Amino acid sequence: MTDVAVRPAERIPEPVDTPGPRPGRADRIYQAVMLLILAVAVVVRFTARQDLWLDEAQSVAIAKMPLTGNGPTMFTGLREDGSPPLYYLILHAWISLFGAGNSAVRALSAIINLVAVWPLYLLARRVVGQRAAQLAVVFYITSPFALRFATETRMYSLIVLLTALGGLAIERALRKPTALSVAYVALAAGSLALTHYWCLYLLLTVGGWLVLLWWRPTLLFGHADRAGAGRPDDGPSVDPATQDAVDEGLAAAGLPAGSVAADPPSLPGTGAAAAKAARHSAAGAAARTAAAAAARPRFPAAGRRGAFAAALGIVCGAIVFSPWLSEFRFQSAHTGTPWGEPATYAAISHAYGQWAGGPSTVGRILLLFITCLVALGIAGRGLGGRFVLIDLRGGEPGRTLFLLSTMTLLVAVTAGKVVGNAWADRYTATAFVPFLLVVGLGATVVRHKRFVQCTVAVCALAGVIGGYTDVQMQRTQATDVASILKREAKPGDLLLICPDQLGPGLARTIPAGLKVHLVPTWGPPDRVNWVDYEERNKAADGVKLAERALAEAGKDHTIFMADSGGYRTYETLCLQIQTEIQNKRPKPSLEMEQGKPAEVYENYQLVRFPPA
Repeated sequence: MTDVAVRPAERIPEPVDTPGPRPGRADRIYQAVMLLILAVAVVVRFTARQDLWLDEAQSVAIAKMPLTGNGPTMFTGLREDGSPPLYYLILHAWISLFGAGNSAVRALSAIINLVAVWPLYLLARRVVGQRAAQLAVVFYITSPFALRFATETRMYSLIVLLTALGGLAIERALRKPTALSVAYVALAAGSLALTHYWCLYLLLTVGGWLVLLWWRPTLLFGHADRAGAGRPDDGPSVDPATQDAVDEGLAAAGLPAGSVAADPPSLPGTGAAAAKAARHSAAGAAARTAAAAAARPRFPAAGRRGAFAAALGIVCGAIVFSPWLSEFRFQSAHTGTPWGEPATYAAISHAYGQWAGGPSTVGRILLLFITCLVALGIAGRGLGGRFVLIDLRGGEPGRTLFLLSTMTLLVAVTAGKVVGNAWADRYTATAFVPFLLVVGLGATVVRHKRFVQCTVAVCALAGVIGGYTDVQMQRTQATDVASILKREAKPGDLLLICPDQLGPGLARTIPAGLKVHLVPTWGPPDRVNWVDYEERNKAADGVKLAERALAEAGKDHTIFMADSGGYRTYETLCLQIQTEIQNKRPKPSLEMEQGKPAEVYENYQLVRFPPA
């Protein structure tokens, strides 16, 4: 009884998924099914045909503007939008080649989304091992989160690509701290900051981690010589506890501790069993593992020099960002996110749900699987077959990867509370890559091959189903509005858009000949000007705006109003305008009802005020 309690690992069988000379029938079926699922996931990325909603339409409107000239340029639009320029420059070049149609502009995101697969795989192979890298790529390609933003004309797929490239640059700097490595990190860091300002939270988190790594390597990894990031080919290196057991055996044999790295597959069991095996054949173990130990990069491989080089690269990223610094200062003072409130810390756990699969039924099922895989990636260790050892301290590199992902979200929420910026789930793409690596790592912990294959296949299939449903969801009611206006409106009629955030989507669909105005600026509908947005809307006079609309329409033209009262800073303005117009034109008709949020993302109603 005591023996079983003290040494349970010795009763657990060895891994049963040792590769055979050729795959069996079940393996070939699994491979065929996975190839089919992955192929479908790739195709889904090009299937979105809906009209563009606010963010997409505004991105296209800005990217279509000229780069230079006497009038408004793309940089004028960016200043008013509050965004950095890199994605818009790429989209500008893409539109000049392929046009600004819905499918054309979304194809750019889909292609970038797929291009990110290769650097993601390389990064994962170097950090968590080849097998985990393959599975991380599978989870990425079939992720509902990745599928949605592969079909959206925004910069989130580019963020994933640059994050993976930045991870490769940092891994290289940790392993090979040269001037070229510093330059690579600086280029990646600067490019991320020029793509989305939330990337600054990621850079701040990673930079802080690198400083800690330089200052106190043992603070995060225990003994610096014993902490591994994983072998490039075989997976994560052994944990410090097993290495201690091997060192004990080496000391008993008269060899220096730490001279040989433990090789988990070659040692029966862990702990005392590993030490016993090492004592019996320490010299043989040294010979057997010498090559593996030499090939296994220690983390950080170059010690403090590597951490310093990587941190220096992030700091030098400011040089890449510096040409945009004056615009960033202006945007920080005058734009921001007036459409939403800062998030609470509960948003962090909500982000995990979005990464796993979203709020749908399929997404919640996926969340159960992904949560288990994340737990295994952080604290699990395969002991063979269906047996897993859970270390509550966690293990590397899963623990650090999850820490980087979570801390990025924590920094984002905290910064939002300080400066008043809102939270959007799509912004969390900045922390998505480390999370994917943890999931891929967790899928390799259980050594039972059929169990792993079933788990991966179920997650991949559920991800594609859930992702396709999300991709096909109606994103705006602009199409419905356009069909009504084509049928009922005549040239010279007036369309008011309140709030102005409905304008960019409508601008791409409404028929020509109408007089279209945003409330309260009375400007064209294709772009929203976020400069001093909240102050402008609160100062607006709904009565005067209604009188202006009535005067412009005259006695012969109809006034249409696309409006929604659920937008921040517009709580009463739209209703005030509508009430004032109705007092003068008392027979309005509801031409289109506001869609349900579960059925259409950007929803609003269309009211018609005929001439009195």
